[in-house]
Amino acid sequence: MLAILGHTLSRGGRATMPVVFGNASGALLLIGASVAGLSALLAALPHGLQMLKWVGAIYLFWLGLRAFRAKERVSDPAGRADSPHPPRGSLRGAFGRGVLIALSNPKALLFFGAVLPQFVDAGRPALPQFAIMATTFVSLELTMTGFITFAAHVLAPALRRSRMAERTNRAGGAVMMAAAALLVIAPVQTR
Repeated sequence: MLAILGHTLSRGGRATMPVVFGNASGALLLIGASVAGLSALLAALPHGLQMLKWVGAIYLFWLGLRAFRAKERVSDPAGRADSPHPPRGSLRGAFGRGVLIALSNPKALLFFGAVLPQFVDAGRPALPQFAIMATTFVSLELTMTGFITFAAHVLAPALRRSRMAERTNRAGGAVMMAAAALLVIAPVQTR
């Protein structure tokens, strides 16, 4: 949420929508991997989950550091940072950033692996049931992150004022770096 919020404030709502869709796609990949048994495989590997946790923490820290050190953006007189023509390749990069945000959360893989099977009726085919659950989760994810993007876009003119933008970037970056530190010290539970 913080990465999407920060992206919206720095680049605008329209430029953040690919991040939102990338994040939902990453969650869908995690659900698919979980259903395919990746969570059990990672739990069985002695250090697999620990390595995934460290990769996620490093990526989250990097995002936080970038936000913390970000210089305020100069917006147009109407207070919009959106340009009518985003730079070439930026949609793909933003989508990829969203996917990486989702994939860098090792606890999501365990969550899906632990929670989804509990809602499967053994007397019915499993794949359609997982498809319904995945569709439901991705719809909720898109709704929530889309709402965060819209709200941040609406509030952006006030939040982009030079002092406020710097404080928002630093606060968001500090929270992401703190979350990375908490991720590092949190024990990994496989069961």
